[in-house]
Amino acid sequence: MQMQVYDVKLVFFDLDDSLINKDANSLWIKWRFRHEHWALVEATQALASLYHAYKRGTVTHWRLSQYYRTRTRGMTPSEYDNMVRQFFREQGYLHMYRQAPSLIFAYRRRNIDLVMITGADESVARVYAEAFGIEHVISNRLRIDGERITGLEHPLCYGAGKVGLAEAFLAERGLTFEDCAFYTDSHADLPLLECVRQPVVLNPNALLREAAEERGWPILDWRGDDEG
Repeated sequence: MQMQVYDVKLVFFDLDDSLINKDANSLWIKWRFRHEHWALVEATQALASLYHAYKRGTVTHWRLSQYYRTRTRGMTPSEYDNMVRQFFREQGYLHMYRQAPSLIFAYRRRNIDLVMITGADESVARVYAEAFGIEHVISNRLRIDGERITGLEHPLCYGAGKVGLAEAFLAERGLTFEDCAFYTDSHADLPLLECVRQPVVLNPNALLREAAEERGWPILDWRGDDEG
């Protein structure tokens, strides 16, 4: 299917496996392990519980927040942000779908607002949003106690949680879901897909592809054309 630009006022984009060809947490873990063998603890925790729960759509706030306590090890937000930017420079940018900038540019030419809405944390989301030229970010927010990262804030930007965060974002701008399109790969995003006027399934997993075919939603798949 060729890329189509829809007549909407705002477009939401997922990040993992949508605008990039991997999920950012897996890329982060592999990068950390190359730099610090200590990160094996982080990888073990993620692979043993978090990753599979995330893919099944069953991740909980407690589980993801505990992972972030391990991941950041009491860093300050600036320390973590600097590490994320190093990760992006060395590894993260390599996984951006080469087709994504063209789609994003087509919407920008029409002065349509663009929002990245992702389960990645705010530092990771922001660095990718800057690279893609997406102005707004809705993401998981780091919880700060004093000057140290201690987990994630409620609610999670995940599953049904994305709906509430997106709705609040739209309300601040006098918009509703009828003004929006949403591009994503995951069946965990079905709650938000079912809210917007124009759902678009992008590089879908098997469950989402099945759901999209049942509903007649457009399916866009870059995986066969991308070498990255």
